Amino acid sequence: MDIYETPLPGIGVRYEFQAEGGDHVGVVVRRDGKRDIALYDREDPDSCTGTVELSEGDASKVAELLGGTNITARLDTLRHMVEGLAIEWVAMPAGGGLTDRTIADGRIRTETSASIVAIIRGNTGIPGPEPDFVLKAGDTVLVMGGTEAVRQATTILTG
Repeated sequence: MDIYETPLPGIGVRYEFQAEGGDHVGVVVRRDGKRDIALYDREDPDSCTGTVELSEGDASKVAELLGGTNITARLDTLRHMVEGLAIEWVAMPAGGGLTDRTIADGRIRTETSASIVAIIRGNTGIPGPEPDFVLKAGDTVLVMGGTEAVRQATTILTG
């Protein structure tokens, strides 16, 4: 599927694609962080039949609903393929644990054998974060390893 990108000076960027069902869909990512979803008329692709404005939080929720289940399904498949593999999404607390500290500070890999494989910060995914990566309140940390290792890593992360 092709996604077309059009800069909108002073506004943001518009992304458009043709859905498999034939609908023409657009998403405007505005500089203020908001998103607009537009559905175009099938007969007249220059005519918009409706829009929905989403805040950054709304956009995150929609992204989770549309893609989160696919990610979770793939992780569940991986978990079943590797006996004993535990996968945990850990929300960083407002304070304590490793909040406002680096991954290296927690010595998670050394102390538990679990691995931090990705961080989600806002709308951004950060795969394979480096040891000097500073964790912030609200980050979601993807931890993988053995069941006990992941439990211990979660304790280190959250305090």
